[in-house]
Amino acid sequence: MTNKLSAHQDTISILKQQKDAQIKLYKSREDKEIEKVIDLENKVKVLDNIVYKTGQTVQTMNMLNNKCRTSFAKPEFLKKAKQANPFLYDI
Repeated sequence: MTNKLSAHQDTISILKQQKDAQIKLYKSREDKEIEKVIDLENKVKVLDNIVYKTGQTVQTMNMLNNKCRTSFAKPEFLKKAKQANPFLYDI
């Protein structure tokens, strides 16, 4: 009877050790995954800032370009230029 009891206690202690080892393993994996997620979020923030700044630059350039008008000595030249490339003079 005592032999069976000690055998069961041994198996219980072995199972507890295995359980603790599994918990440590999963916690370390979880920590690694959390670090990866944080790194990816930081990269996304950096890329969003780059896209935002690029958008601001394009917007600023468009604002500056719209202010300067084309001037032609004769209106006929403007009409010919508009016919040749209408997208340049879409204001």
